[in-house]
This record gives sequence, structure tokens and C-alpha cells, in this order.
Amino acid sequence: MDHHPAPWSIAPEKPVLEEGFIHLWRFRLDLSITEIDQLQRLLSADERSRAKRLLDPHKSCNFIAARGRLRQILARYLDLDPETIQFSYGTGGKPSLGNQSPNRFLFNLAHSGAWAVLGVGKEHDLGVDIEAIDPKLAYEKIARQFFSKEELNRLSASDEHRRKRTFYRIWTRKEAWLKCQGWGFSGPLDQLTGGQPDQRWTTRNFPVDKGYIGALSFSDKVTSILRFNG
Repeated sequence: MDHHPAPWSIAPEKPVLEEGFIHLWRFRLDLSITEIDQLQRLLSADERSRAKRLLDPHKSCNFIAARGRLRQILARYLDLDPETIQFSYGTGGKPSLGNQSPNRFLFNLAHSGAWAVLGVGKEHDLGVDIEAIDPKLAYEKIARQFFSKEELNRLSASDEHRRKRTFYRIWTRKEAWLKCQGWGFSGPLDQLTGGQPDQRWTTRNFPVDKGYIGALSFSDKVTSILRFNG
């Protein structure tokens, strides 16, 4: 059982998602204005409205890029036009494909800074997170507020020069697991330890690019993880 993702590779034009596999896709969000305009045409009216409500132009463009590329990648699996894909949302805001999804095709999207990561699976719930490492982040205060006792112990036990990176590894694992469960960042987070000791779920970190950390949470029925450049 290989839960360690293979290196990032060129994706096939028509990817096939086998039972027990998860596909991870990474793609950049810092696109040209022309590319952003093209992707915006693929979005639903609701998505375009959400983009307009983001007053920061940079965040608005990143949202358009993330949702447009999400549609393009999902369309390659579903044999649909990207603009025809319709999303439904759970109580925690987690999107799904609803009746368009054959064999319970599942996905989860995360983005931070210039990168986005998309996880897709078949029949198995999954959650992904990605964070750009902020060298100025006051991570100790955040950890005291949101980390469990076990997570705080792990953080304090790490080497001082690697402690901030350890914080981000724990944080991304925690958020990926919460997204896998369909929960948001609400409730007693300091009592939740990123999927452990619940043996039904596995949560692992993976590299994205220099200055970024990603995490993937998935059920114990997943056997292999493939990584693609989108």
C-alpha cells in the first residue's frame, strides 16, 4: 500500500481514476489578464458574483483562476464542457458534483499564494490543504488557540529552527482532515488532532513548491496517490 505520492508528472489528456487511487493536481494562480478573462467565461453566475465581492483584485483573480482551472480539470474526467459543471454545497460549504458525479466522484480544492492543489478520488472522502509559509506569522499564538495538547507537544519538541515549518505541517494536516470530514474551522479545534488516533483516516504532508506545504487526508481504503502538474 503506497501512501507516499509519486513525483509531480505530466497529466494524461484523459485521466482515468481507478478504484483506490487519489489524484493530486497542482497548478499556478498567477496567470495573465488574458488567461483570467478566459477562465472567467467558464464560471457560473454565482461564481462570478463571488469573485466581484472580493474587493482585493489579487484575491479576485486568484479565485477566478482556481475555480476556472478546477472546472477544466474535472471536465477531463467527466467528459463535460467546463462551463456546464454544476456544484452543490454541503452544510460545511464543501462542494460536490451531485448527480453529475458517476460512481461518487469526489474532489477537494485548496489554494494559497500563487498555488492551488486539487485532490480527486472515487468513492473515498478526501480533504486537501495548502499554505504559503509566512516568515512573519506569530504561529505560537495560533497554536495555543487551535492545537490539541498532542499537537502542542509535537510543536514544542521540534528543533527551534524548524519549529515554524512544524507548525505549518500540523496546521495543514489539521485543516485537510477537517475538510475531509466536511467540517469548517469551527467547534473545539483544540480537541481535534488532525485525524488521529482515528485509524480509519490517514493524513500526510506533501511538497508543493519552495515556501509552501500541502496536506492530504483520506480514508484507509486508498492504496495509491498520483501527482500531476495541471
